[in-house]
Amino acid sequence: MADLRLAYENAVAQLGAQVADRLAAGEPQEQVARWAAGQRDRLKQVYRDKTPARALAIIEARSLAQYGNRLGPSVEQLRARGKSWVDIAVSAGRPGRQPDGL
Repeated sequence: MADLRLAYENAVAQLGAQVADRLAAGEPQEQVARWAAGQRDRLKQVYRDKTPARALAIIEARSLAQYGNRLGPSVEQLRARGKSWVDIAVSAGRPGRQPDGL
């Protein structure tokens, strides 16, 4: 599990670098945020497909309880909580904490 988590964190960090590049290039913030959130959801799914069933159940239960969605918060939920487009884009490039019990 530790190697899988490290690979996921590295992939998310690469996404963060792409976000920074796109924002620096002047791409519209909303466009970058929506792209980054979609890319992050795809990464989550790729790595969840490789995650052992017991660990996956813990991860998805936490996300479902916290966000009402197994993959985590939607862009709309984040905006409703007052997050800016830049906040959303940048946070897509930061791995969340690993749930307890893993």
